[in-house]
Amino acid sequence: MTQARRYIPEINLMRAMAILAVIMIHSTSNALVQLQTASSFYGLYVFLHDFAVFAVPAFIFISGFVLTYNYVGKPLTGGTIGTFYRKRIWNAVLPYAIFSLFYFLLKAKFAPSADSATKFLEQLLTGQAYGHLYFMFVIIQYYILFPILLLALRSGWVRRHIWWIGIALQWGYYYLNREYIVHQTGWPDVLHRTGSLFISYFGVFTVAIWIAIHYERILSWFAARPAVRRLSALLAYALWLVSGFYYVYLRYQGLVHKDWADGQVFTYTQFVYNLASAVALFLLSNVILRRPKALGTRLLGNIGVCSFGIYFVHPAVLYYYRDIPVPGNGMLFHVYYACEYLAALLVAWGITWAIQRNFRWAWILFGTSSVPKKKPAESR
Repeated sequence: MTQARRYIPEINLMRAMAILAVIMIHSTSNALVQLQTASSFYGLYVFLHDFAVFAVPAFIFISGFVLTYNYVGKPLTGGTIGTFYRKRIWNAVLPYAIFSLFYFLLKAKFAPSADSATKFLEQLLTGQAYGHLYFMFVIIQYYILFPILLLALRSGWVRRHIWWIGIALQWGYYYLNREYIVHQTGWPDVLHRTGSLFISYFGVFTVAIWIAIHYERILSWFAARPAVRRLSALLAYALWLVSGFYYVYLRYQGLVHKDWADGQVFTYTQFVYNLASAVALFLLSNVILRRPKALGTRLLGNIGVCSFGIYFVHPAVLYYYRDIPVPGNGMLFHVYYACEYLAALLVAWGITWAIQRNFRWAWILFGTSSVPKKKPAESR
């Protein structure tokens, strides 16, 4: 696996779909608070908000796939590890720190208090400078862990079984947390915020690792069996949609009728949906790529290239957009939230695209991995 790796453009399409879902979650969250549960539109907003929760697992999948695809065939030397961490610092940690400071100051109305330095450092180290930045906290944990995973992947047994090892470890932690950790007091708060810990998404990450290791072999196998390929894709899409609709149904029943599902059932459903979403979106990206010159494909590709910047910038757009008063429950209410989504997407996309296109220092904000390459771009 030491040969040069080819560029995989479908990754950018998957990034695009994931960032569109991120914006959907953030732009509909206030609508669910403002809208009465008795409204005939409430179910629609629940669907738009909760069906989009595949966004974070999809980005986790992308990171696991691209990191593995680029690094698993390289010799694991001190130089390789040093280069890996240096790139992660420039491509992820530096932009994260800059935007953490920006959002920290934004919350303080750019008038920080005397103890702001201590507060900022604490929030920076725990991903809490602004709501969406917890994702970068999770990703950085994976970056710290990844060389250890590469070392483990030297074992042929681990390479073959990494997917279920990751799933088992994720569920092991789930039960450990439920039965023990959640009852502890005095422990660091981050240990109780399971959504901010890498282990909560480890199954998706390791499935992506397994696919990346065997990717060329999988493509060859399916190429020789087109009927099996089509059937497998249909099954993946079906599992994605069925699990997604059931997940949304459980959320709707809880929000509207206060009939909350058992926590274990809910977590099982969300896990299946997360995993099925990542695989289905990866397959869907391959389908979309069959028409590379289509306008929709090119737009999605550009959104994917700009996705890191869109992720960082769009909450600021929402922050200022929400200064506009929300209309009543008439049609203007829905127009308001549709425009909120479009504003967050288009303004953040435009800012990112303009900076990446026109300024050499764009990598400081968005990392060098946001630039399309002929060879596979490294994951953020």
